[in-house]
Amino acid sequence: MKKRIFFLDQIIESFLKLISTKRGEIAANLISPKKIDEETVLNIEKEISKNIKGSIKLKSKIDESLIGGIVIQIESLMIDTSIKNKLQKYKKLMTEA
Repeated sequence: MKKRIFFLDQIIESFLKLISTKRGEIAANLISPKKIDEETVLNIEKEISKNIKGSIKLKSKIDESLIGGIVIQIESLMIDTSIKNKLQKYKKLMTEA
């Protein structure tokens, strides 16, 4: 196999992206400080799908540095409601004053 097995993950990921594109699904990331249950993820997918008038599929990721809130990244659009982001904004405002 000449070390091609290492490319299997990339091949599978590319294949799944092609399938999603063909179905009209938009892939997005849901980043949270802790694991979110599947029902909540499905509810968030439904709500976003209604707003963008398309089908969205969220991939959950955990980033404990967020402290609280969530970050949703849809292609180049990022919706950041994390406490970490809010604290950074306050820090920037205080250093500018």
